[in-house]
Amino acid sequence: MFPILYQTRASKGKNRTLSITVYKMKAEKAKVEFANLEVHMGSLNERKFKMKCNANYEDLMLVLDGGKRVARLHALNIRNVHLERKGIRISAMNFEIKEKDDVSVVSGSIRLELGDAAESWYKELWG
Repeated sequence: MFPILYQTRASKGKNRTLSITVYKMKAEKAKVEFANLEVHMGSLNERKFKMKCNANYEDLMLVLDGGKRVARLHALNIRNVHLERKGIRISAMNFEIKEKDDVSVVSGSIRLELGDAAESWYKELWG
């Protein structure tokens, strides 16, 4: 958790300082399993796949970058988060999976194997 100060300009010419808390979390080489995928738009043919990727959660955006495929998920689209033994399972709607130039919008579950950091990720994502 990092507090960042932004300056805004009020309509009467007075400067105001607004403090916004930005959350940053990173996991390298996390095992990720996508399951029960329902494709809304795009040409993703798989209903289930696994990949190793770098997971970043910053500014309410979860980015899972596996090199060939990149999944982006906004925190508002998270429906539920379950804490498992060595990971978390996220139920989400309308997130994007980008493969080369093709972008697909899907819904489904994402399992992140995070080891000992699973509980801190759970608290960050679900509170």
